[in-house]
Amino acid sequence: MALSPTHEQRPNHILEAGLHRAGHLPGGPERRLEHLIRRLGTAFLFAAFGIGGVFLATVMVPASRWLHSRREDPTVAAQRLIHRSLAWYVRLATALRLFRLTETGTERLRPGAGLIVANHPTLLDVVFLIARAPQADCIVKHEAWRNPFLRPIVASAGYIPNDDGEALLRACVDRLRAGRSVILFPEGSRSPEQGLRRFQRGAARVALASGCAITPVVIGCEPPALKKGQPWWRIPNRRLEFSLAVGQPFHARDIVDESLPAAVAARKLTAHLRGYFEAEVGHGHA
Repeated sequence: MALSPTHEQRPNHILEAGLHRAGHLPGGPERRLEHLIRRLGTAFLFAAFGIGGVFLATVMVPASRWLHSRREDPTVAAQRLIHRSLAWYVRLATALRLFRLTETGTERLRPGAGLIVANHPTLLDVVFLIARAPQADCIVKHEAWRNPFLRPIVASAGYIPNDDGEALLRACVDRLRAGRSVILFPEGSRSPEQGLRRFQRGAARVALASGCAITPVVIGCEPPALKKGQPWWRIPNRRLEFSLAVGQPFHARDIVDESLPAAVAARKLTAHLRGYFEAEVGHGHA
């Protein structure tokens, strides 16, 4: 009868697996400590976001409204304040080594960038976009308008509620015709675990009706994290690597024949946008 292998006779990978579970491999405790520190840092970051939001709503936004009441559109002044606050927030997170952000072409998000269209893989996408766009109107869910802390911020910035589809589209077109920038996520919600959601036609309809430039932004996160339904504390064992790739602006008229019926043109432009993002995400640019 064969005897069980002794400790010395066991295959190395089995020994290593057992030692790893026991925390005896070189670097094992260090890796766990690093992960704990990252989770604590992430908790601090989300707490800072909440506290900063309250400070913005109760102090900074009212002060900004008073200071800029005669010099410029108060909503633009509020958006600039939010932009600076979120830019600081991103700098804080990178300084804490909670994530790294790689950027290309973000200078194209200057005021007047037109319709900023992006994929939506993570919870922080709009934070990155506003942090790099000094002026941008956003679509805000109705929950934010009911939140006593967020409502003063979104109202002062003139952000657009998403309650009424046609009213929302008209508001976006009006802002763009006025020379402002608008951020839209054609997926409507955060991307699934793999690939993209079905693109809605709202972005295409807005672009066609306004005649504005379309600035595509491909956002990526490796390893995947902060997805829809995923708790913020369930983070990977290593630092997140975000990417923000801003493409060359183009116009709807460059893609579709303006003489086409509106519904057909919107469908063709939506298909083009979907194909663009599928190609970019598939080639690792996201």
